[in-house]
Amino acid sequence: MINSQEEKEQLHERVLRTEELLTAAIPNSSQLKPLKELEEDITADQYSIMVVGEFKHGKSTFVNALLRQDIMPTGVTPTTATINIVQHGEVQQVRVVKVDGSEEIHDSLEALKSYTASEDFDVNEVKLINLDVASPLLENRVVLIDTPGVNDLSEQRAEVTHQFLPRADVVIFMCSLTSPIKKSEEKFIKERLMKNGMDRVIYAANFIDIIDEDEQEELIEFVERRLEHITGERVNSLFPISAKEALDGRLQNDEELVGYSGIVELENEIKNRISSGSRSQEKNAHFNMRLANINEVIHQEIKTAEFASQQTREEQENQILVVKEWFQKLSEQELQIQNYLYDREAEINYMVGKSVHHFGNRLKNDMENRIETFQGADVKNLVEVQLPTAIRSQVNQWLDQNEDAIQQLLLKLEKEVSQGLARSFNQSVKFQSQRTDSFNHLSTIPIFETKSGNAHVKAGLMLGGAGTLVVLVGAPILLPIIGMAGLPFFSQKFAEYQLNKIKPELSRTVRQKLTLMIQDLEDQLKMYINQSINQICEGSIEEFKRLLYSYEAILQNEVSHHQTKTGSLNDQSKKRTELKQWMKEQEGSRLLHEQLGS
Repeated sequence: MINSQEEKEQLHERVLRTEELLTAAIPNSSQLKPLKELEEDITADQYSIMVVGEFKHGKSTFVNALLRQDIMPTGVTPTTATINIVQHGEVQQVRVVKVDGSEEIHDSLEALKSYTASEDFDVNEVKLINLDVASPLLENRVVLIDTPGVNDLSEQRAEVTHQFLPRADVVIFMCSLTSPIKKSEEKFIKERLMKNGMDRVIYAANFIDIIDEDEQEELIEFVERRLEHITGERVNSLFPISAKEALDGRLQNDEELVGYSGIVELENEIKNRISSGSRSQEKNAHFNMRLANINEVIHQEIKTAEFASQQTREEQENQILVVKEWFQKLSEQELQIQNYLYDREAEINYMVGKSVHHFGNRLKNDMENRIETFQGADVKNLVEVQLPTAIRSQVNQWLDQNEDAIQQLLLKLEKEVSQGLARSFNQSVKFQSQRTDSFNHLSTIPIFETKSGNAHVKAGLMLGGAGTLVVLVGAPILLPIIGMAGLPFFSQKFAEYQLNKIKPELSRTVRQKLTLMIQDLEDQLKMYINQSINQICEGSIEEFKRLLYSYEAILQNEVSHHQTKTGSLNDQSKKRTELKQWMKEQEGSRLLHEQLGS
């Protein structure tokens, strides 16, 4: 069995070979850039920690506390205007990387103040800023990335931030306890963090120092519930902190203040991940996953290039025009998709609602039977333990039984949307072929084959995995039942004749509580279905745009070869055959590696 270093070297060689063959066979492939980024990350072998969050949530103050130096400009207004990448260096230096590829080098970190949000400089000219800083955290090739707010209006800076996300080993999401998890943050978590793997995310809830002590625990629990509701996963790494106290304590050598700030626990979590014995294996697994995703798209592009090569130059040019026309009418397509999805959402809600109400009636009858047949004097245990336990068990059982059916309905809906877009585009091409005598009858374009679905759904990232609904609605809906513990009409012990007197009233109360709980369950499920359908709409359009861009690039490449000699076309065919053979060998190696690993 090979060790982690040997595996990494082999992976690096595969990436280089794939890049070489892909450049020759499909020069404008959409996957050349991801391959280059993957190659750079494998070569650098850095452990990157990325800090993201909205403006004014204390990200730069937090970064300074981690570095134990007051480096990043901070203030009460938004300050960070660029992507700042901090790495270890004995000599402090600032390297400003421009969008045009040029660099400005400054010997003092003071230069960073010239690139804050309050300064007069063209932020669209700066791609990112590299800083060399001597810090214990950055030793052993650790890199710290400070970003502008995720609600930054600059598309260029937002795109750079999003490019770094899949490459980060740890993502620290900064939120505020004073305004926990707003809609814009929820959107960022769903559209960006969840698509890149939540196992790498650490949550830091800032400003614990300005929250009253008697409110802290309640607010922290609220943030946890919000995050669990958004992600469909249990939150195991939420750290309440005070970035300001952490930085002040570090600068003043006040260990008590540092300890009170909560940053030590978060730093220990980071250190544990960095020093983990499985770190190399985890990074290699992450690299392999990225390469597998890239290879999947390359397979589609090879088929499409072979399809396009069989057409005449006139056919290729006309299909380029069809692609451009489709980009212009995508907004119209999106409106049609939304209307279609709203109708399907109503149908799914009706089916789910009917099932929920049927379950609710069974549950009410069962609880009444339990109360009626209860014998004994410990009514408190019945109300606080026995009934809630039975209700929780039956709710979770219903969710387990119905989750797959709901997920399948949503996945079927996503597939229908993807297939509809593909069919509509292929029909546009065929219609164009019928209007043009020089066109042959066109079959389905491989990259738009109706059997292919959205990449995010296939990866299980869009709609969540098993247990999503249990986490989503399992705990909140039980609150009305748990509230029965404070009911005034019983005490700890009852004689049998007293118990018989209160049973009717207890049954009525339980039925009322269950009615509220069932309604809450239905509301939570409707909310989940609505959010999932919105993701299907956005994800399908995003995926289709990617396919259109890829197809257009392939067609442009084939047109350029038609303008040269026929021998060039034959040469391209040979290069695609070589690439296809290489991809087949890689797939065989991957399957063998998985078998050995298991």
